[in-house]
Amino acid sequence: MMYAKVGNAKKSIQYAEEYIKRFYEVDFLKSEAFSNISDSIEYKTLIKKYDQKLNSWILFFLSIGVIGLFFSIIINLKKSNDFVANFLISLFILFHSLFIIHLSLFLSKYNFLIPHSLYITTSFSFLYGPLMYFYFKRTMDDYKFIKQDLLHLIPSIILFIYLLPIYALSESEKLDLLYNRDEVLHSTLETIVVLKIISMSIYVYLVLKSYNFSVVSINSNLSSYNWYKRLITLNILYVFSYTIYGIGLMSIEMVNSFIYPQIFSMTLIITYISYTIYVKPHIFYISENLTKNKQIPKYEKSGLTENYSKELKNDLLKLFIQDKIYKQSNLSLDLLSKELSSTRHNISQVINEHFGVSFFHFVNKHRIEEALRILSSNSSSNLNIIDVAYDVGFNNKVTFNKAFKIETSMTPTEYIKNLQSSHIDQKPQSKSLSV
Repeated sequence: MMYAKVGNAKKSIQYAEEYIKRFYEVDFLKSEAFSNISDSIEYKTLIKKYDQKLNSWILFFLSIGVIGLFFSIIINLKKSNDFVANFLISLFILFHSLFIIHLSLFLSKYNFLIPHSLYITTSFSFLYGPLMYFYFKRTMDDYKFIKQDLLHLIPSIILFIYLLPIYALSESEKLDLLYNRDEVLHSTLETIVVLKIISMSIYVYLVLKSYNFSVVSINSNLSSYNWYKRLITLNILYVFSYTIYGIGLMSIEMVNSFIYPQIFSMTLIITYISYTIYVKPHIFYISENLTKNKQIPKYEKSGLTENYSKELKNDLLKLFIQDKIYKQSNLSLDLLSKELSSTRHNISQVINEHFGVSFFHFVNKHRIEEALRILSSNSSSNLNIIDVAYDVGFNNKVTFNKAFKIETSMTPTEYIKNLQSSHIDQKPQSKSLSV
């Protein structure tokens, strides 16, 4: 205070920070004794470093975190034929939500008022990658867990054991660490961040390696295909933004600024998953594999090998997803077999064995999904139903209405009225095929 009175801001703030780190008191900085240096950079920097303050951005991040917590619970309350998959994605969003709340406390300096929040979410650092990886394996390949999968938990267990002495500290001891984190905790944080970047990069690579965007469509459903593709994109964005944070961590003064890219990427992840849970809940209803419940007649004399069958399946999906061949009103097994340079017998066998339905059901399902997309994206305009029917490949309105009713349990007119009344693009769950 004496140095402040004579205008020596550098010396005054040096001793003021030493006092704060020893006695954990910040409010004294607002006394009249510091009025002479209140406009100095040193004074403003110290106030910003320790004074609790909320702004609109921090309140926004906190609200996103709370929304994420809510939807991590909601997804497990919904009826689903795959509880494990939903539980994995709920943990993924739960940990991200807790992390974003923790970062918000750090940015607002309210973590000084909650000492036990120290490193509270750090133990989750090596779980993000495995949760996403096994969610993809579970939903894409109907993966069954084995004992060896527990090995993926080893890094998290080691990290928890390493942090356990910190968790066991008293409130005053944690408070001391919080106020002296630059000297005591910074090197530990650097190591954890680097290892987390490596962990997430490895698991993103594993997901990308097993997921071919060009030909794969989960359960032959375009909505699910887009869901997985965007989820992977957001995770890549998060790895990139977290790497920026890791670089900023090399300089203590720059840490706060470099937190924002990763907190924004986490906000996008939480918002997208929460939005999907609310608007497109059918994404989380993994369709039962029809071939498990309904025995498809075996093609005993077929010369179709397993590898050739998978190759035809991928080529078939490419024609339907990318080329949208189903829009051709004259589409038949003969035409499809020519496109794939195979026989109609082989194409029929691939559709039956891989999707558990007939050729006509397979084609109509894609046509109706395209019709749903057109109707949903133009809900506010007066669309002519027959024009939509012709656009997606049907020859007449009667056949279109019948196929639409089978897939959605309502007529096109009822579906349009439902969209216009709710003003929400909420597709009814169509009967998905298993890939």
